[in-house]
Amino acid sequence: MEIVVIGTEPPCIRCHTTFKRAKEVAQQFPGKIDVKKVAIHTKEAEKYGKVEGGHVIGEVGKVKPDIESMKKLIGELEILKANEAKNEKLIDANLKELEKALAPVKDKAKELGYLMTPVLVVNGQVKSMDYVPSKEEIKAWIEIELKN
Repeated sequence: MEIVVIGTEPPCIRCHTTFKRAKEVAQQFPGKIDVKKVAIHTKEAEKYGKVEGGHVIGEVGKVKPDIESMKKLIGELEILKANEAKNEKLIDANLKELEKALAPVKDKAKELGYLMTPVLVVNGQVKSMDYVPSKEEIKAWIEIELKN
């Protein structure tokens, strides 16, 4: 089984966290899952659709998210990332707030037909886009695929 996380390079905190969670969950299934990171604007990423980061979608769609809130949240997330295991609940709370700030861009991405990063693909099927899935969600998708 293969999990692909499509994101920006260098990775934003959302793409980083999605990849990290996918790797951690995959370790619960030793030898069964290969997790890899794929950058946007590559042939491999394009297999799944038009993938783009929020910044470009905002520009293309002429959407202005709350940049100040986003900068504050991203700064806090970068600090929390230094001790991810200890700060997991705080990171989740900040990511939820970041998702709210990104809502206009996420809506525009759907309207324009973009897959907004981070994109998580399990066995060739896009399972999530435009948010950081929980470990529980990732595990459930893996278990469903393993049964098939």
